Amino acid sequence: MSFVIAGAKASAVDPERVVHAAAEWGASHGAAICLLDARSVFGRDHLESAARHAIRARDSKTMSSRSVAMETLLYASGERQVQDAIRVAGLRRDTRTVGIVLLGGANVDEFVRDMGWSRDDGVLDATGKDLQALGITRREAGTVSMTRRADLALEKVASLDVRK
Repeated sequence: MSFVIAGAKASAVDPERVVHAAAEWGASHGAAICLLDARSVFGRDHLESAARHAIRARDSKTMSSRSVAMETLLYASGERQVQDAIRVAGLRRDTRTVGIVLLGGANVDEFVRDMGWSRDDGVLDATGKDLQALGITRREAGTVSMTRRADLALEKVASLDVRK
């Protein structure tokens, strides 16, 4: 399964409406879409790792959720429960920047345009973000150099397989 990662800027979002609209768009374009609050995204590698883990879980029939898109959210958040994953990395009413994992062959720029957003992959960058959004304490973050802190998000993704 192929996937594309992108970032976007949005005006205020109604999380339920946006997720529903994205699911409808995906269904009509042969795609599944995982949307995340970009404040909880620590680089493109973070989302790529989450998507790859989700696809691997689907292929090995070990998914905890019903869709690869939701499984991607579980991995990106490092949480085992959907409700917790949504709380950690899901869209919120104050979300203005969105991380997008589009699974399938659809065009991500078309999706962003149809949602009324503007594409900005810079929102995925880890710079200036607080790892506490992923439940990583300041003490844990202090164990690595500033330039390697995003690696802790990758570790959180990988550790979910152990905790499943």
